[in-house]
Amino acid sequence: MDMKVTLLASLLLIGGCATQGTSTHHYSESVKRKIANETTVDGAYSAVWDVLVRDLAKSFYVINNIDKESRIINVSFTSTDADDYVDCGRTQRTFAEGERVERYDYAVASKSTFKVAAQRQEHPAFSNYAVIVREPILEGRANIYVAPVPGDVARTTISVNTRYILNIRVRGEGFAKHISGNIQSRGRLPEETSTYTFNTGGSSSKDAGNGVTVTCSSRGKLESEILGFVAMKRP
Repeated sequence: MDMKVTLLASLLLIGGCATQGTSTHHYSESVKRKIANETTVDGAYSAVWDVLVRDLAKSFYVINNIDKESRIINVSFTSTDADDYVDCGRTQRTFAEGERVERYDYAVASKSTFKVAAQRQEHPAFSNYAVIVREPILEGRANIYVAPVPGDVARTTISVNTRYILNIRVRGEGFAKHISGNIQSRGRLPEETSTYTFNTGGSSSKDAGNGVTVTCSSRGKLESEILGFVAMKRP
């Protein structure tokens, strides 16, 4: 008989029952914010424009289009640190197996790894669970509008309007743990991706199951960073 089959048969003969784990899940909603995405600064239009273009070129933003006549700068960005820029709330989880309890507390827009108990126990001698890995990535585009203040050529207004696209990739692997402590992989779980799309000042919501609705919105950091490039010209 194959050695692996012999080992499995021996394990099943060990007396006793494995303690099936249990899981809890609590979601805390994101904070609603008023996003400041416009400012007026001291400085002529051309001077402010030049400062903004110069600093954007040095940043992590990719300049896609510059049209001084139309007063528009279009930039794009990608970040694996999505939680720095968007708020999707927080999740608190527990995974309990007998007296042992593992706790997880993470921002929904940040990368996380946790255990979750299977809904059913395949065999009395085995406890079943999965290890879940969440990987968010944020992409987007921002239109930056720069224009002289009507009637005051010495002052300039800058506004930032951003389109956010947050993709959260979720993958996992199932396991069976024998009462003896030996762990066997039961294979990979189907991969899923949730997408949240929203604009500056807006939000996006999705049903995450079990009566939970996840809502994502901007933290205002990106808008603040871009406006900050011309902060030295504020009155």
